[in-house]
Amino acid sequence: MKQEQVAELLSVSVEGMDYLVRQEGVRDGAAADILAMLHRIAERVEEETNGAEGLFRQIHLYAKNIQASLEDLNRNPNLYGRVVGMELRPFVLEMQRLWELGTLVLPSEESRVAHRAHIMEAAVSLHHAPPQNYRYDVSILLLAYNKLEYTRCALESILTHTNFARGNIELILLNNGSDDGTREYFEGVQCPHKRVMNLRHNILGTCTYIHVMQGKYFVVFSNDVVATSHWLDHLLVCMESGDGIGTAVPICNEESISNAQGIPVLYPNTFDGMTAMQSFAAEHNQMNPALWEERSQLMPFLHIVRGDLMRLCVADPVFTRAEFVDDDFSTLLRRTGWRQLLLKDTFMHHFGGVTLGEGRKKDAGNALDAMRRVYYEKWGVDAWDSRGGFMGVENAWRWHVFHENERVLILEPRFGDLACCLFNTYRRRGYTPRMTAAVFDERYLPDTGYLFDETVAVQHIEDIPPQGQYDIISAGCYLDELPLDDVIAALEHLYMLLAPGGMLLLPVRNPTGSYELDHLIREGGRDVYVGMGEVKPYVSISPRQLFAVLQGHSFLKNYRLHCISFESDLSLAEELKPVLQNGMQTSSEVEWSLPIRMLYLGIFCPEQGDGNLQQSGE
Repeated sequence: MKQEQVAELLSVSVEGMDYLVRQEGVRDGAAADILAMLHRIAERVEEETNGAEGLFRQIHLYAKNIQASLEDLNRNPNLYGRVVGMELRPFVLEMQRLWELGTLVLPSEESRVAHRAHIMEAAVSLHHAPPQNYRYDVSILLLAYNKLEYTRCALESILTHTNFARGNIELILLNNGSDDGTREYFEGVQCPHKRVMNLRHNILGTCTYIHVMQGKYFVVFSNDVVATSHWLDHLLVCMESGDGIGTAVPICNEESISNAQGIPVLYPNTFDGMTAMQSFAAEHNQMNPALWEERSQLMPFLHIVRGDLMRLCVADPVFTRAEFVDDDFSTLLRRTGWRQLLLKDTFMHHFGGVTLGEGRKKDAGNALDAMRRVYYEKWGVDAWDSRGGFMGVENAWRWHVFHENERVLILEPRFGDLACCLFNTYRRRGYTPRMTAAVFDERYLPDTGYLFDETVAVQHIEDIPPQGQYDIISAGCYLDELPLDDVIAALEHLYMLLAPGGMLLLPVRNPTGSYELDHLIREGGRDVYVGMGEVKPYVSISPRQLFAVLQGHSFLKNYRLHCISFESDLSLAEELKPVLQNGMQTSSEVEWSLPIRMLYLGIFCPEQGDGNLQQSGE
């Protein structure tokens, strides 16, 4: 069957479903004919996509689910309204959406770029879109694939800690192919404004819910999450608190999340530990906007998202193996100016790896490398190397006395992790700085709009315009990654941009540390991601040479150091010592340097009238 014929069959199916929905549950004479036609079309699509992979595999499974739903309807005609509205129509719409993507968008780079540009333009336009009327304030989706004991715990917590009596919240229960009684459990739950969707055949990464949600905001609630007191109230207040907020995520227990989105807890990660967890959460969940953090990227074990953004920016099907989907969504939000907030005043429990973990067991092999490359090819930058953040930087911020109305300059912020960390440090003190980004690599120009007040594109440090003096100047990359012809001259230029009492804080890589040396020995180069066919050069700056020059400089000598090491650096250093000795005694300088991954270099401009600041080390 030709692609155009399948597209026509899907179009006819959508028209038929729209007709049935308009009938509002009344089965007239045409209904039986439409349902019979849909069954025949689903059979043909299933046959046409048999053995397919990727998007077309999902289309194949939706065709099978349509037939399964029609079988349910034949067995129980009383399900007519729900099956048509919550299964047949959304399944058909999703099949049509995926077919158009698979046949019209994905086949060529030109069509993929055009499609992405269209979505991004639409996401930007939502900043100024007129208010819409929604049936509900919030649509909560509980997604489950087996693990009934976790699903029961999640749903009971939602019903306990969510006020459905006001009528402004709908609950969508999506059973994604479970065979453990989840379907029967969902259908027996008593809750106002509850709707149930059943897929007999599991579809990893299903997005069919976008066709049925009716809320202004959308919450994706996996069955390995447990609701706590005030959880939704806090999320809603955050989303309504300012312009440009696209999504918000609570914190959880740190062993079940990455990206510094968790906190340590004392209770066990078990069902028996949930009573103690609820007590902990009740004490923790006190509204405090000063604890809301701007983030360049979020890993949403649970998140609340604007409904219009969710419908528009639903998961890109090029990520076929459930990895880097969150990175992709965060990038789309960031590059269209939408803010992403982590709510540290709101705690929820996350068992971890239940909903997706079960489905991923069927996906052989490690998908991280494959999907990391897909991300790189789509956005032109690496998802991990581009974060623009460094561990332990909060220790270096202590060198500065923060005030209101300060000016901040971030060199090459990339995605903005370090910039967000600094902004959040101001916020916790009740201040709002004025943020300026100086971008050298034009690939990162779209990544600044969500956080910075102004952005300047420059080629060299000396090109940064002297638009006033800055209280803090820092960087989202290592010193050796900045465009430096003369390191000291560049530092002098940056120093001249500091206000009295200001701080220049730069991350400095240690090229003689055990991490760098081990990667050089094993891989032949630095740990930097490269695309297919790429070879990336790199430079090194000797910290020892740099600090020796600074100590004798007339004004750059006012500096401090903070060293960063990880446990893995210490063990690697012990392994490398015999290699470096080679029959000779290693110097104390080498011994000291080996475990150090990186350093923070802080250079300080004295307050007016204070010329006595001296060099020190930490």
